[in-house]
Amino acid sequence: MKKHAGMRKTGLAAMGVMVGAAALLAGCGNETNPAAGGSAGSSSAPAASQEPLKLSVMTLMYAEPPKADSEVQKQIEAYTNTKLDISWVPNSSYKEKVNVTIASGELPKALLVQNNKDSNILSAVRAGVFWEIGPYLKDYPNLSKMNPAVFDNIKVDGKIYGLFRARDLSTYGILFRSDWLKNVGLSAPKTLDDLYNVLKAFTLNDPDKNGKADTVGLTEEKTMDGFGVVASILGAPNSWEVKDGKLSPDFLTPEYFEAMKFYKKLYDEKLIKQDFPVLNNQQKKDDINQGKAGAVISNMIDGAGYQATLAKSFPGADIDVVSRIQGPKGERLPGGVGYNSVFMFPKSSVKTEAELKRILGFYDKLSDQKMLDLLGWGIEGKHYKMEDGKPVFIDQKLQDTEVGSSYLQLQIAKYTAKTTGKETPLMEKYGKMIKENEAIAVNNPTNPLVSETQTTKGSELKPIIDDARTKYILGKIDEAGWKQAIEQWRKAGGDKVIEEFSAQYAKNGK
Repeated sequence: MKKHAGMRKTGLAAMGVMVGAAALLAGCGNETNPAAGGSAGSSSAPAASQEPLKLSVMTLMYAEPPKADSEVQKQIEAYTNTKLDISWVPNSSYKEKVNVTIASGELPKALLVQNNKDSNILSAVRAGVFWEIGPYLKDYPNLSKMNPAVFDNIKVDGKIYGLFRARDLSTYGILFRSDWLKNVGLSAPKTLDDLYNVLKAFTLNDPDKNGKADTVGLTEEKTMDGFGVVASILGAPNSWEVKDGKLSPDFLTPEYFEAMKFYKKLYDEKLIKQDFPVLNNQQKKDDINQGKAGAVISNMIDGAGYQATLAKSFPGADIDVVSRIQGPKGERLPGGVGYNSVFMFPKSSVKTEAELKRILGFYDKLSDQKMLDLLGWGIEGKHYKMEDGKPVFIDQKLQDTEVGSSYLQLQIAKYTAKTTGKETPLMEKYGKMIKENEAIAVNNPTNPLVSETQTTKGSELKPIIDDARTKYILGKIDEAGWKQAIEQWRKAGGDKVIEEFSAQYAKNGK
């Protein structure tokens, strides 16, 4: 991996361990051909007389690092008038690499930070290590249009210290085998009772018509991604709520406990994979792809992959999706923070305001439609072609390897900002749902807040609740045991987290 040119020593070496690891949504985007939506965008082309900006960047990758002389990088550099020096770091080792980079004192001009509320990053921000960029955003056509509510979520002490990588607010839904649904004579679920009946039929009524009792209704994993969706449907808050002017965690609510009872019912009746507490995300996907399970609560974007894989192994298999389930408080889904990681700009590497402005200009131009199309679709004739006036992948795997798993990680706009391509009915359906579901997304009021105790002890506190939740579902503890776990959480620092979040909330005047 290349070293960054022009990186300088900084006092950051004293920061120690930095960013917590986080999974990025895989995605795809679009190219340079105007026919694919590649207009020049709102920014004008760089002045030919201006020297290219030398920009060192550290960011993630998910495959092999691309060559610096790749056609994609050449097009990016030409369009943005930039000479890029990119350090590509595998997602699996990103945290370690960032720690080593900080310890060495050599920082890039643009550093991807996965958790800008990490205690070490907070300390660095407050020590003046990173540029505050909020006052400059209004001067850029694309940056000035970024969601101000999401900027609120990344603020530190009321100020903006980076550019967030935008994500849709609500992408979760219930993916299910619609061919199985027809086989058992049911309709798509509209309520949790409907969902229960579907899962029961998928388990007991031989939905694949092979004469064997070898299917299960719902597959899940140890992190229980689907639980938050069920809890939200039942009326629980999204992680935290404001109650009597103070912040209170979701697991103190009766609605959260009702969600636990729903999962326990599924487990007791064997309508959910019995070994879900030891499964990972890939194993959960395998349950669907191998025809073992009929439903999963996950990112709706996964639906296209399930459909493609199932069609090869099970002719006639079909995937459908629902996202709006009626609950006691209407239709609700947990909302995300609206971003995944932040690009920050160290003052030790970016020496002047003029250089900072040019770097912000790079990210602004990278958000022009022409660049979004290049990063999303790749190069016409190689990665995609035009059909009926819309782009369609020639080789999506090649595009993902050469563009999506690397250069797309430079993008701050949503992955879905690319020009819309030729899509399947399922893709069109969940794409519309993702946009419409922003209206029912329940916000987490602690998104813009900082609790020092949560930051430093969160990794110790969270397992207390998560483990007790799983044990309750498996029948290893009862309600009294669950309440004991809550008390343990409180005494281990939870009450302090509540106190700190509440104080910050009051200070912000919310």
